[in-house]
This record gives sequence, structure tokens and C-alpha cells, in this order.
Amino acid sequence: MNAQIPTRNLADALWLLVARARGGAHWLANTACDVHSVEIEHSAQPVTLLRSERSSPQAAQQVQSYVASPVSSWVSYPQHELARRLQANPGFAARTAAACALSPLSLLLKGCGLDQAAIFGNRLISTNLYPDWTYPQLQQLQQQLLDLYPQRPLMLRNICPQVTPGLAKSLQDLGWQLIPARLVYLCEPGQASVWKHNHVKQDKKLLAGGDMQVLSPQQLQAADLPAMRELFRSLFIHKHSGLNPDFTPAFFEMCLESNFLDLYALRLQEKIVGVVGLYEHYDPYSERNWLTTPLIGYDQNQAQDLGIYRRLMSLLLQQAQQRQASLHYSSGAGQFKRARGGIAHLEYTAVYSSHLPRFQRHCNEVFAALMQKHAPAILKKADSV
Repeated sequence: MNAQIPTRNLADALWLLVARARGGAHWLANTACDVHSVEIEHSAQPVTLLRSERSSPQAAQQVQSYVASPVSSWVSYPQHELARRLQANPGFAARTAAACALSPLSLLLKGCGLDQAAIFGNRLISTNLYPDWTYPQLQQLQQQLLDLYPQRPLMLRNICPQVTPGLAKSLQDLGWQLIPARLVYLCEPGQASVWKHNHVKQDKKLLAGGDMQVLSPQQLQAADLPAMRELFRSLFIHKHSGLNPDFTPAFFEMCLESNFLDLYALRLQEKIVGVVGLYEHYDPYSERNWLTTPLIGYDQNQAQDLGIYRRLMSLLLQQAQQRQASLHYSSGAGQFKRARGGIAHLEYTAVYSSHLPRFQRHCNEVFAALMQKHAPAILKKADSV
């Protein structure tokens, strides 16, 4: 392992350099996309382009992760989630009628051409964190993207007004549509009230119990990575959905070497039983530090009362406090996160289509209107199930 830990900018630059040369599949096993880059404020940012069936026959047969494919995000992933819940609870069948609406939605998305979108700022992780770029900066960026991709919709994932309020407003002022995508949870670990939650106290005590060793990024070795990857895959790929980002061995190696994600592990009796990867981002415009976790996994064969997931989330919360960072809990496990200081907010995907042919623009307008009207209630309902 390198003696010196690169800065956030260097780690991001390494990710982008390799992705441009080898494609997104080098970092993500279930994504066939090309990765380009553009500059905004002297910073190179990725642009992901999903490979079409025409240009890559293999792409037609490959499962595409939702972090690269809008169709997977808005159609396939909800279908997978409904099927998973139906299998776990047959009484849920009546509510799966909503799945019937997803097939027509898929056709509408094809009319929008969103799976051919140029997705800016996309590092192929669940939660991308951005600076709160200004209107003039975004205006210049928009023109760059239009010059490079005149026949593609433009897209920016993970827009949350509570995280980057200026960015969200400027995008709307520039004609981008904000389409509801997820319900996410934000937390301020610097507030004393967070640490008064009973679950937070119990989790902290559990983590400090001494029966498991917390391994820091500096303590981890290359030999630990296969077990860590398997813990992540067993939870997010095998248990939940093959549409989640399937990080490759090369991705784990890159994180260990560059701290693109700060990897932490829990070890029980010489065996790694939990892993979490932290992504830290400092926004120079708002002067806020943010922390999120695109990667987490644990040994599901261990006794449930060990509370491995609870320990990992306590570690995440404590790291956010130590780094004086706001915490982006991402989406899912709403009840769990609310009990640990998480506050729910809508997150959007921003889409720009004003430069496209009339039919495509119309499809995007219809899709945006449908999602803006119905998605917030659906997302909140799904989160409460």
C-alpha cells in the first residue's frame, strides 16, 4: 500500500483516467459504458455513455446497473424490488399491480432516449456528490455538453436541493427538468440531538463492545479484499438486486491504493465479517464537508444479535462526526435511518432535452410530468413498507 494517501482530487482523477482508457466495466462488472470527461472550473468530471445495442452486441445481453442506465433505475430496479417483496410476502401481491404500469413507462423512456443520455458527473456509484456550481459555470458546462453530444439528452444524477441548493435552482433556470428519483436521508452528526437517539446510543455501545476489531484503511491488506468484495456482493447483488453496482476486484484494489473510498472492515475471530466504504467530498462553495457510503456489506451467516450492520452504520456516523461532515445516508432502510437521525428528502435526476427533436422533447416532457406528479407519493409509500 502507498505510504502517502492521495487527496480526494487525485483519487477522483485516477478513477477517471482508468475509466476513460478502459471503460466503466473496469470498475463495475455490470455496466457496459464509455467514460469521457469535460472540464468545469479547471476540474475534469466524468461523462458516462451507455453503449448501444448497435455499437456493442454484448451490451444488449448484459444487465446494466442503475447507476449507468436510466431505464434500469426507473423501470427495471422497481420491478426487481416488487418481485423481491412479493417473494418474501405473498400478501403483498395486491400491491404489485403497480408493476403493470412500468412496462409502458419503459416504452416512454425509450421514446425519451434517456438510456442514450450523456450523464455528467457520474462516477458509477449510488450517490455522486457535487460542488454547488453557479449558474455561469453550469451555463458554460451545458454548452460544452451540447457541442459534444448534440443528439443525446443530458443528465445529472443525485440532485438534492438540501445538499446543493444553488445547483438545483441553476439547473432549473437553465431549462433542466428535475425528475424525482429517490428518497434519501440526510443527517447532521454535529448536532447533539442525533446522539440522543436510543438506537444511536445502543449502536455506539455495540461497536465499542470489544468483541470485533475495527480495521482502518491503513490496517487493511490486499489479501483482505476478496472477502470484503464477497460480503458486499452477497448483500447487494445476490440478496437485493443484480442492478446494484457490482464493483470489480480492480475497484477494491484502487480504493485500497488511492482511498477513492476509505475502506473499513470489522473482524471477528480473524475473519472479516463487515465492510463499509466511505466517500468524502468537500464543497468549496458552501464550505460544507459531506460523507456518504456507496459500499457496505456484512456476513449474513453470522448471528443476527451480533448487529454487524448496526455497527457499520455506527462507524459511519462516528466517522462523519470526526470529520465534521454532514452525512448522506443515501436511500433505503428508511425506518432504520430515521431512528438514527436521518431526515427524508427527495432526490432528483436533472434532464436537459430542449435541443432534441420534437417527438423526443415531448416524450421527456410527458415523462417528467408523470414522475413529478406521482413519484413523490410512490417513493414515500415504498419507503414505509
